Amino acid sequence: MQAEGSIVELCHVVENMETALEHWTQELGAGPFFVFDVPVLPGQLYYGEPTRVSMRVGFGFSGGVLIELLEQTNDGASPFLDFLEARGEGLHHIMPRTDFDKASARLTAAGYRVAYSGVMPAGERFCLFDTFASHGYYTELMELSDAMLGSLSLMEKAHQQWDGMTDPVRSMDRLAELAP
Repeated sequence: MQAEGSIVELCHVVENMETALEHWTQELGAGPFFVFDVPVLPGQLYYGEPTRVSMRVGFGFSGGVLIELLEQTNDGASPFLDFLEARGEGLHHIMPRTDFDKASARLTAAGYRVAYSGVMPAGERFCLFDTFASHGYYTELMELSDAMLGSLSLMEKAHQQWDGMTDPVRSMDRLAELAP
């Protein structure tokens, strides 16, 4: 797993998950991708106001970097739709491996606002800071629980064992096949 301070993830917002998966697996050799639907999570905020965002996401490694593909599946106010409207598909956010509270305080002190935030079903906090105007992408902070780190480790293992062709797209429940 990536060291503290390194980039864990690059997220691309896409309009069509199947097209994006084909590009990333066949043309770029990333994967395999583990794809699942994320329902509207309680407590989502968009610039401090309640919102309801559902999405389909795919996670797969390219070397030591996690690639996230994200397709929003409803019209809830979000930085994902803002990005698509302003720029189209592309690199939406990065996620450094860092302490959530320290990085949040640092980004807030630097004048950045939280564009989107919430809590995962297992209780991990996440947020996207609006660093778009200065960097061209948002910055995601995520509390990395042991369970989440375990899943990332299994995805990285799948990438290392993958032949680049077999089962390039898998459901998230297939991760259990890789557990020791």
